[in-house]
Amino acid sequence: MANERSEVWTSPLLAREAGLAHAVTQRGRNMALTVGADTAETVARRRKLCDALSLSFDKLTVGQQVHGAGIAVVTGDRVGCGRAESQSRVPNVDGMVTDDVGTPLMALSADCCLVLVYDPNKRAVGVAHAGWRGTARGVAQALLRHMGLLYECQVESLLAAVSPCAGVCCYEVKEDAVSTFAAAGQDTASIVEIRDDAMFLDLAKANAMQLQAGGLKPDRIDVAGVCTICDERYYSHRRSPGEGQFALIAALR
Repeated sequence: MANERSEVWTSPLLAREAGLAHAVTQRGRNMALTVGADTAETVARRRKLCDALSLSFDKLTVGQQVHGAGIAVVTGDRVGCGRAESQSRVPNVDGMVTDDVGTPLMALSADCCLVLVYDPNKRAVGVAHAGWRGTARGVAQALLRHMGLLYECQVESLLAAVSPCAGVCCYEVKEDAVSTFAAAGQDTASIVEIRDDAMFLDLAKANAMQLQAGGLKPDRIDVAGVCTICDERYYSHRRSPGEGQFALIAALR
């Protein structure tokens, strides 16, 4: 169990919260059911991760992740969807929220940002998968809106973390990505660096800016600041396409 817990990234800000369990896994433990050569062992790895965090594998819930901004409320029949087979994932969503204590939410990535939002007062948690398309569509802000509407979360109470993801040091993008952000009214000058006539996207900053635009103070947002493309502790689609995916898992205690 100690080894399982050591091979993860946790937010120093959110690790202080006794009412929240969370972790971001690293390379070597593929958490995907549909990507990688070792998917036959994924369910066992997911179960082992839940055990290490003293969480219920039977309640582990995973969304389909379609690079959008759809958010699902995880309650009732949705609890446990996608934990052991891809066909049962919560469909057509990139974010999930719950106030059900002991229900772990899992989001997957291999360069995309994974966003975690927690309210210790209203006892609610949300996770989102935020690739560049989902980020351009405002998935982080959609997560905040849903938590506010469903659980009456006040932004001054919220805490957030942005996982390791493709960094501006390495994440070259094309004009279509930049123009999509611009068309959505997002500040491309703050999130795109131009070097040697190439454009590099700061995906983590884009999500942190969305959280701030939603009302969170910067000191209540923890950004990992780790680039998955050049840091080989993490799966990276850019570096090794199809190798696997790491996961963010989060649950109320």
